[in-house]
Order: sequence, then structure tokens, then C-alpha cells
Amino acid sequence: MTPPEPGLLSRVAGAVTGKVVDAVPVEEILEHVDIDAVLDQVDVNHLLDRVDINRLLERVDLDRLLAHADVEALVQRAGIPDIVAETTGNLAGRTLDVARSQVAGLDTVVTGIVDRLLRRRGPAPLGPPLLVGSPAGDR
Repeated sequence: MTPPEPGLLSRVAGAVTGKVVDAVPVEEILEHVDIDAVLDQVDVNHLLDRVDINRLLERVDLDRLLAHADVEALVQRAGIPDIVAETTGNLAGRTLDVARSQVAGLDTVVTGIVDRLLRRRGPAPLGPPLLVGSPAGDR
């Protein structure tokens, strides 16, 4: 017996399948199919290689998608209010530090001018007497 010609078996199976599908509802046929076994035979990577991402993204309606997004919840979840508060606090602290150093520098200049006007001599004190202590070391 000679083997059937190539493709003959496929044509016969296709013709029989077409007749069965015409005679039996598809739902009834699918009840007898193990979907998990069929899906195990699918090469997902090959399937994904066939997807045109640009064409898919063109079909996405961003306005409709964002209309469902809860932006306030996203902002809270990302911690943006905490970041803003911390940054504002740090900025205010740095600004106060700069202002203090400027005032201290201005105080030194004004003290020098007053000392010259009043003709005071000697080294300038290191700070207020209560903080520095007495010159003899008594505290």
C-alpha cells in the first residue's frame, strides 16, 4: 500500500471538519475540547511578536482612560504632599539660616562701627557675657 499524497490527509480532515461544524453547534463541540491543553500548545512569544504595538496604542483613548483615573488618590499614594511639605520646610529652614548668618555678619559690622565711634579698644568679646562667661574663667 502506498502512502497518501502529501496534503491529501489535511484536505480530507478539513472537509470532514467543515461538515461536522455545519451539522453540530460550535458550543457543543467546544464542550468536549480541553481548552487548557489547547492553550498549552500556544507559543505566547510568537503570538506577541505578531502584535503591532503602534497600531494597538493608536486604538487607546487616553482621555477615556484618564477619565476613570482617581488622580487625587494617585497623588496621595505617591506621597507628593509629604514631599512638597518636606521640601518647603527644608527651603524655609535654609532661608532662615541664610538670614541668620546675614544678620550675624551685619551685627559684627555695626559693632565694629560703634566701637570706632565710641573709641573702644581691645578685642571684641566672643559673645554675650552670659554665654561666654567671665574673662577669668568663673562660670
